[in-house]
Amino acid sequence: MDVAEARFLRSPRGRELLERARDVRARDPLARRRALDARASPEEARAVLAQDELRARAARKTPLAERLLFTKEALEQASAAEVADERATAFTAFDRVADLGAGIGLDAIALARAGRRVVAVEKDPVRATLLRHNVEAADVGDRVEVVEGDFLAAPPAADAAFLDPDRRPSSRRTRDPEDFEPPRSAWAPLARAYAGLLAKLAPGAKPGAGPCDPFAWVSLAGEMREARAGLGSLAPTAGRRVAIVLPAGARVEGTGIAWPAPRAPRVGDLLLEPDPAVVLADLVGDAAASIGAAPLHPRIAYLLADRAAPWAEARWAKALRIDAIGSTDARELEATAAAHDVGAVEIRSRGIEDPPEAWRRRIRPRGARPATVVLTRGPDDRYLALWSLPNADG
Repeated sequence: MDVAEARFLRSPRGRELLERARDVRARDPLARRRALDARASPEEARAVLAQDELRARAARKTPLAERLLFTKEALEQASAAEVADERATAFTAFDRVADLGAGIGLDAIALARAGRRVVAVEKDPVRATLLRHNVEAADVGDRVEVVEGDFLAAPPAADAAFLDPDRRPSSRRTRDPEDFEPPRSAWAPLARAYAGLLAKLAPGAKPGAGPCDPFAWVSLAGEMREARAGLGSLAPTAGRRVAIVLPAGARVEGTGIAWPAPRAPRVGDLLLEPDPAVVLADLVGDAAASIGAAPLHPRIAYLLADRAAPWAEARWAKALRIDAIGSTDARELEATAAAHDVGAVEIRSRGIEDPPEAWRRRIRPRGARPATVVLTRGPDDRYLALWSLPNADG
């Protein structure tokens, strides 16, 4: 996309054609093109249909998708609305927030909707054009000032800043913050312009001990979305880190303490599978201690809790009741499934070889009832099959 195309899509004619494209979205591609041909040039039709496809994809990230404009790369890099909204709460103490590298504006919109005044800086002219459209379409144009320029050369005046560095500066995704644009080495000097700076990192960033290292990990619906680093007043208390589990809004905070001693499972236990944010933040020990749980294995992130434990209030783990405990012997797996009329079986595993389909062939379920089996290792490193069965007692 170039600036001319971006401006066309913003124009009344572009908006009219986008509405028409949405009306015929369910048709096949040729029929959709024919529906626009009488009203649009080939170039206009191509731009409109491409944009409509992006809007359909964007619905997974924002409820405003049908009102906003996107580029493919900017949409891929944009934050999901739930993540952006949660992050905006970190800036509650500030009036004016700079969104540095604002892209197409989903983070700026979240900040503005949370009550902040925002100065959104974007140096790419196409994204800046779409950014102007998007803040207006989201009805926050009166709270967002759009600046087309280089925030490193001229940091905008604000109380605090959010930095979303480009993790694809050479068209290939990188996890090394020193390869971001701007690189991590530039963040501390930039942060001196603000009381606090929060930077977005790759979801798989590892815990560290230095400035600009991640202190928060955020997941959405069980999928990692981002890590965060903070400087100035937005820096964490020394040694503290947090896992944020969305959409539940659960938080696990701590210092990464050692895991409790493992124990063997018992029928009636709850098996807890901590969210990936908890695991990546190295907070499994802190989470276990908070509810008196114990790991099943000293290095595998499954926890065992008494059924009376307040795990449900934590909301940072999936939970299964253990109804039967056995080995991973193929004959025993098949016999257990047959004895409980198991048909559809969900297979989960950690710390064990072979993919779920290979184990499904060994279980050979033929019944009518659903069940779940977790294949993992116990405290003595032996393979275990932990079953959550239909109509089990208790």
